[in-house]
Amino acid sequence: MSPTMMLAVDTARYEPGRHVTAAVEMVRDLAGKTGDKVVVVHVHEYAVGRFGRIRVDCADDEGERLVSDIVADLRAAGITAEGDVRDADFGHIARGILAAGNDHDARIMVLGSHTSKDLPSITFGSVASRLLHLSRRPVLIVPMHPAGAQQTAEPVAVAVAT
Repeated sequence: MSPTMMLAVDTARYEPGRHVTAAVEMVRDLAGKTGDKVVVVHVHEYAVGRFGRIRVDCADDEGERLVSDIVADLRAAGITAEGDVRDADFGHIARGILAAGNDHDARIMVLGSHTSKDLPSITFGSVASRLLHLSRRPVLIVPMHPAGAQQTAEPVAVAVAT
């Protein structure tokens, strides 16, 4: 495997991404120690309906701006980073992330957890849960920082699948 780490990010509809912030901090710390290149990936989700193909994940250019900002932040910290924005059909974001991980030969795929609950959404699942089940590469899921909590250099808990 190449010395590449992949960071999957999304645009939070409800709060400006504590889960993304926690994952970026973790990747910055890990890549700073290992010297790995970081590929920041955002997958746009599209649904096909009566009026054609419609993006359902975020507003125009919001995902691209997020990737660009994170790449700039990582580069400012002395980390080699690049962005990758992809498209996926509705319900297949995990497969899009997995394809990006395979294309970049990532040694680990990192993403932030949206939830602070113990159980994933059983009815619809979650991107993190699906990625854990589909991936043959290691997956690191970083918990989000509670609002107002002191942020530490160490993760509180992580889930890793290999």
